[in-house]
Formats: sequence, C-alpha cells, structure tokens
Amino acid sequence: MPEELSPLVDSFNDLLSRLDASMAVQKRFIADAAHQLRTPLAGLRTQAELAQRQDDPEQLRRSLGQIAVGSQRAAHLVNQLLAMARMENLRESGRAEPVELRALVRSVCAEWVAQAMRRNIDFGFDDGGQDATIVGQPVLLREMFSNLIDNALRYTPRGGTVTVRLASAARTVAFEVEDDGPGIAPGDREMIFERFHRVLGNDADGSGLGLAIVREIALAHDAQVSVGDGGVAGAPCGSRFAVRFTRTL
Repeated sequence: MPEELSPLVDSFNDLLSRLDASMAVQKRFIADAAHQLRTPLAGLRTQAELAQRQDDPEQLRRSLGQIAVGSQRAAHLVNQLLAMARMENLRESGRAEPVELRALVRSVCAEWVAQAMRRNIDFGFDDGGQDATIVGQPVLLREMFSNLIDNALRYTPRGGTVTVRLASAARTVAFEVEDDGPGIAPGDREMIFERFHRVLGNDADGSGLGLAIVREIALAHDAQVSVGDGGVAGAPCGSRFAVRFTRTL
C-alpha cells in the first residue's frame, strides 16, 4: 500500500482490535450472568411454589423468609455482575487523575459503618496521618476499597474486629483491611481472586466476584494485591488484604 496510507491502516487495525476486545468482554459478561443467575432464580421459583401450597401460617412465613433471603442474594449477585461490567468498561475508557486516598477511603468506610454496627463489629480506620495521593480512577478505586471492606465485614463473626489502614511512604501507598475472622488457608490464597471462586466450608453469603473485581482494578492501577494472616497482635487468625500503589505523580 502507499506509504501515506500506513497511519490510517494502523489506526483502523487498532480500532478493530479494541472493538474485538470489547465484544469479547460483553460475551463473557452475558455468559457469566446467564450461568450465575440461573440457580438463584430457580430457587426463588421453587420457594414461591412451596409457599403457594402452604396452609400453615408458620410454614408460609418460613417460605416467605427463604424467598426474602434468596432475593437478597440474587440482588447482591446482580450488583456484583454490573460492577464487573462497569469496571471493565471504565478500565478501557476512564481517565486517571490525582486522588487523595485518605478522603476517599474515609468516605467509603462511612458507607459501611451501619452494617458493622448491626453485626456488633469493632470497625476502625487509621489514615496514617500522611499524604496518600496517587494517580488513578476514583470510581474504580472506590469500588475496590468497598469490595475489600464488604468482604471483611461479611466473613468476620459478630463481635469481631475489622481495621482499615493507609500507610504512606516516599514512593508507595498501601491500603490494608485486616480482620480477625476465620482466615484463609495458604493453599486457597491464589484461587480466591478467580471469578466465582468460594472457599469450601464457609457459609457466609457472597457471589465470588468481589475479589476478582479487586484484582482487575488493582491491575488497571499497576498495584499489587496480597493476602496474609491477620488478627490482633499478630495472632495467626483472620486475614489481612493489602493493595500497594506506586506513586506516579
């Protein structure tokens, strides 16, 4: 082809490549949504049919309670699927900007205080007292921090402790969420970031998408995510999730 057309052809090929990636994301989202919603919707239908056949008021109330719990789980799954789709779109099209994490994390923590109080969980935030500015996308960062806090509160037993921290250094900023819940076995710590993976033997509600969203957002910000033991005074119980950002101002 003529040399003058090379830039146009390269741009056109790049457009087709990005379009192909976007369509692949949409197909994967539709497949995941169809697969994951089938089970809770079938359960809701079964419970509704059982409720219709009940004559005993106590049994009817029990069936209606199961319907309420099932619909809450389905709603949580839908919200997580939508968050995953939104995250993938923003990662491609969003603009990075300077973000002061102390104010952002404090705002996110405030949204979870009510849930912590309902579960009698000691929920605290230590902002480190130093500037914690990084370059990133505020919407995605809020989603990531919210998922990590939600995960900690969800798996911490009543009366437990969840602590959120920011630690700033010259070149890095670390966000941590520590709890004194059951913890995560070392052999499961890589798998928990996969989509729809749930740790066996844990009966807490969840969709298996929260930590997958965390990993994707961290990758979009060139951040490192790690998980280790938590607990009070270094006791071998609970979990500590950490996201370490590199300052790129």
